[in-house]
Amino acid sequence: MKNKKLSLTESVLLVAGAGMGTGLLTLPYAVSKIGLFGTLVALGLAYTVSLGLYFVIADLCRNSESSEDLSAILDEHLFKSGKRRVLRTVFYVLMCLLLVENLAVYTLCAAQVISDTFSVGIPFACAVFFTVCSLAAAFGVRGLGTGETLSVSLIGAAVVFLTVLSLFRPKGAVSFSFGDPGKVFAVYGLFMFAFSAIFSVMQVCVYIKDREKTGKAVAGGLSLNAVLTVVFILSALKGSENVTPVATTGLALSVGSRAVELVCTVLVLAAMFSSFLSSGFAFSDVIRKTVRVKGYAAWLASTLPAVVCAAFLPVSVTDLLQIGAGVLSLILMSAVLPAFLDAARSPSEKLLTGRGNTPRYIALSVGIGMILMAVSSFIPID
Repeated sequence: MKNKKLSLTESVLLVAGAGMGTGLLTLPYAVSKIGLFGTLVALGLAYTVSLGLYFVIADLCRNSESSEDLSAILDEHLFKSGKRRVLRTVFYVLMCLLLVENLAVYTLCAAQVISDTFSVGIPFACAVFFTVCSLAAAFGVRGLGTGETLSVSLIGAAVVFLTVLSLFRPKGAVSFSFGDPGKVFAVYGLFMFAFSAIFSVMQVCVYIKDREKTGKAVAGGLSLNAVLTVVFILSALKGSENVTPVATTGLALSVGSRAVELVCTVLVLAAMFSSFLSSGFAFSDVIRKTVRVKGYAAWLASTLPAVVCAAFLPVSVTDLLQIGAGVLSLILMSAVLPAFLDAARSPSEKLLTGRGNTPRYIALSVGIGMILMAVSSFIPID
């Protein structure tokens, strides 16, 4: 990445945009299977665990010698035994699987909407989306900051428009029931995945101008993600006769307006662009450190395989999301949390997670939340 620092606003938008796309598009369908009270329970639990996780990751990065390199961080705090090579290999396999899955989800969501809107094939739509993301990636951190600001602004504008539209043209209804506890549990896992922003939090820790505002940046990003996601969920439920797995599709069909269809298309593409860009930068950093591929070639090597998978593998977005939730929980429980506990023993910077035994209690709570997330990935939504 090119040497440029991020403002507080850019940092908030970077964290918010990292997971916002999948949450906006897939959660309305999952929420439609339960009720408002069950959704609020799932949301509240996911938000609390995610906030603790954000602070854990920020503290880990801020108290490590190589704060921008997750592999170096784990080497410093975790992979110290004689089985270091085995542990690192397992970690890299899991992390690469997660990042490929993330990038494939973002590509597939964008491609499906491009295909529906412009009547083109999925492979061609994947290629168009990938080309746009790759052009932004060529500008490094400057492209990342500008791209996130633009995409989250577009997302916010589209959500406001669709919310107003759904209020004046309601086609559906919001159930106030709790719903099936098993499905509420599954929705919690999807909220957790939608809020996941491990690599964006790391990028903020490295590139934010004022390090003292790191806590505000990551908390603000999570809160913005949650607010826009919840508002859009309510809009999709109120405005759609039938909530579809990709919520904007059902919303556009219910309204029956070309203008609304285009707004939904902009919403999806902006959300997927934001998420793809953040994950792509994170994956390319991994490739640079492990395979020694340099520059823009690392971006292509890390992102192109996922785009090919999205274009040609017969998998659904929901399937990929639940796989990703399980893999993410394994990574956090087996590597990130133990590394944080090691870093928190003698921190070089003030911990966002507090003093005394508080960091340990937060890590324990986050660990329990991750176990619940892993279990929830086995519960079907339908």
